[in-house]
Amino acid sequence: MLGIVRHGGGFAMALAHALPGWKRALCRHYGLVPGTIDIAHYARSAGRSFSSPEDASLHYLTVGSARGWSPQPGFSPDEYRRDNPDTGFAGYEPFSHWLRFGRREGRGAELPVDPPVPDIRNLLERQRPDGARARVDVVMPVYGGRALTLQALGSVLRAGTREAHELVVVDDASPDTLLRSELATLAEAGLITLLVNERNVGFVGSVNRGIGLHPDRDVVLLNSDTRVFGDWLDRLLAALRTPRTATATPLSNAATILSYPATLRENRLAPEVDAAHWDRLCAAIDAPMVEIPTGIGFCMAVSRACLDQIGAFDQERFGRGYGEENDFCLRATAAGWRHVAAPGLFVWHRGGTSFGEARGELVAAAQATIEALHPGYADSIGRFIRRDPLEPARRALDIARISADPRRKRLCLGAAAAPPTGEVLDIELVADLPPYGGQYRLVPKDFGAVPNLPRWGPTTETSVIASLLENLGVRQVQDGKAGEVSDPLNGRIRRALDMNGLD
Repeated sequence: MLGIVRHGGGFAMALAHALPGWKRALCRHYGLVPGTIDIAHYARSAGRSFSSPEDASLHYLTVGSARGWSPQPGFSPDEYRRDNPDTGFAGYEPFSHWLRFGRREGRGAELPVDPPVPDIRNLLERQRPDGARARVDVVMPVYGGRALTLQALGSVLRAGTREAHELVVVDDASPDTLLRSELATLAEAGLITLLVNERNVGFVGSVNRGIGLHPDRDVVLLNSDTRVFGDWLDRLLAALRTPRTATATPLSNAATILSYPATLRENRLAPEVDAAHWDRLCAAIDAPMVEIPTGIGFCMAVSRACLDQIGAFDQERFGRGYGEENDFCLRATAAGWRHVAAPGLFVWHRGGTSFGEARGELVAAAQATIEALHPGYADSIGRFIRRDPLEPARRALDIARISADPRRKRLCLGAAAAPPTGEVLDIELVADLPPYGGQYRLVPKDFGAVPNLPRWGPTTETSVIASLLENLGVRQVQDGKAGEVSDPLNGRIRRALDMNGLD
């Protein structure tokens, strides 16, 4: 319909005469009820005036959204597309998605503040890694970010891994003298092996120095703005040590194609989110490994046999960082190796911290270099995204998070009528937006993002609905307003509740 309106002015005029309420109906179909578009603000963006809220909303949908014109102070459709590419691949209009789903999912949240600086004395109490028996080095390049770096080191030192390993920190001539002193203290205590670059050589040079320390060991590259949990290393290496596997990468909140809850984006988790709990759920689900076109370097296990065959990272072309792991992985693929996602673990990644304002330029330059070296790489990533073989793992984690919540689960057929309590988790059935008109999404209230749950529609099988309700732990149902849920779907939900012994 929007395409016809955009390109068929005569048709639009005829439609206006035949169906006087069509503008309002179309705007409501996209979730733009009166008041959602700030008419005065949007008029300034568009450089023209509007006679009604419907005119402004329709103009935004047909013209302004594609041109990046702001419908409301503080919202940019172009920035939303850039920061949430998953919604673009799904076909959503940015502002409509933000209003109905994005706000609930925490999209647009600010980067979390740095944690308090850990007390170095607490780190000194940790048990020394067993470097003498190690078959793997955990290599962490460090430049700045004292609080995040010490937090990352602390998470590795406290993790309960069985795999003997050595924690290798490469100080790339950090300007933070206090951080350098604390790293030296940790090294003197035998908790880390410290390599200090006399001058700044860049991220890739530091990685290669760490990789070269022990030529007989596998390597795990770990960013200094991460947190790991439990027996993370054992699970990651179990994925790596499978036939012809060059790299293994876990799920994370900020890992592009391995991002969770929403794929392709940096999910900025609220402070109250227990990432260690998410990791435990991943371990319990133990979803199967998935072959991926490239590993992601924030936390990537690398096979020494592969390094021996194809060499280390390309410092000449990717010295400052970004793209070096993609180039390495593509060279490995050409040599007959594979790369896997390890959805049996979750690693927290702050993301968005490295390189500051130069980040965008570095990413663009790296992508151009990779495409020149490996033609077709961008197309292969596009095919992987469209196929999305990691969706089942993300969906299983969505379900596990809801099921693990100690509150009683109540399905609300529409907006929850009762105020939230500490004893009930309301799961609202919310009408989806184009291009998924006529379908519905399950949205837990005040819970956080679970964007991977399956959509329901009039043809969704009753047994599928019953199974999902059972897995979520739904034990109650609350009716919505008449017409909020289509009659065919309503009937199937009722039959599903009967199958589960509920009413």
